[in-house]
Amino acid sequence: MSLWQILVSYALLGAAVLSLLTYWITKKFVLRKMNRTIMKVEHNYQQQIASLQMQLSGKVNMLEGMVNKLRLSNQELTRLNEIRSKFMSIAAHDLRQPLSSIQGFASVLMMDSPQGGGNNDQIALNNILKATDNMNMLMADLMDISMIESGRFKVEGEPFNFNALVSDVVTLQSVNAQKKGIFLQKTSYPVEITVEADRFRISQVLNNLIGNAIKFAPQGGRVETRFFVEDGWVVCKVSDNGPGILHSEKSKIFDKFHQSDNDRNLKKQGWGLGLSIAQEIVNAHGGEIGVESAGLGQGATFWFKIPQVPVKAEGSPPETK
Repeated sequence: MSLWQILVSYALLGAAVLSLLTYWITKKFVLRKMNRTIMKVEHNYQQQIASLQMQLSGKVNMLEGMVNKLRLSNQELTRLNEIRSKFMSIAAHDLRQPLSSIQGFASVLMMDSPQGGGNNDQIALNNILKATDNMNMLMADLMDISMIESGRFKVEGEPFNFNALVSDVVTLQSVNAQKKGIFLQKTSYPVEITVEADRFRISQVLNNLIGNAIKFAPQGGRVETRFFVEDGWVVCKVSDNGPGILHSEKSKIFDKFHQSDNDRNLKKQGWGLGLSIAQEIVNAHGGEIGVESAGLGQGATFWFKIPQVPVKAEGSPPETK
């Protein structure tokens, strides 16, 4: 081997050793720096976790406090609601006696009043009788709402002729219809319908729907009542050509104390309880109640359906026509 080859070999060996030494030093330096960076990131991460845990603990404590406050508020609202229901029941019950006395004395005065020159007295006594009738209906609504809220509201089913019930209610409401010049029409069903339900409560629903239709129908307007049987359900619809109902109002029209904004003068005639009570009655029979209207000025159709025979198991009634 020549000297030149020996020198080249030693040069290559030196370069290799130098490369390995450079790699080892670089690796050791980089790894140390990476370890420091990782430790720093891990420390910051642990600090952030500790901070978030403290914040979460504070939020949990705050939430627990709010839950306790909400629970106490619900208990207080329940207590106040019970007091309100009891007050409504007591007030309605205690007001009936003086109203009955006023109504009785006014009736006696009406009979004793001379038919000749006492026209003003007759008008005044007649207004007193009308006012006491309205108050008695309002007191009855308050009693029903009180029973509903306290869980004491019940219906008692017994078989009765639904056709006859509708005829009786329409005949009773025809007096109010005639006073406004409203054409009250009843479309009779060709077959006799026997339904097992609470006759008094169903008549209450009918009276409310037909009475409202007469109240909101214009002078000389039209109110139609029709009923039929569909797949084991008795369906009754009351239509009028009154002011109609906004689509946004349909969802809340059966709420307690809700009154339509269509005619502010009609608000004075009630407390907005009738439809809410009607809904409770229909629901207690396992039925449904609703309203249809194309909008303002298009009239409205209120409908309800109850099973012809009481439903023993839960199930959804079919859609109406």
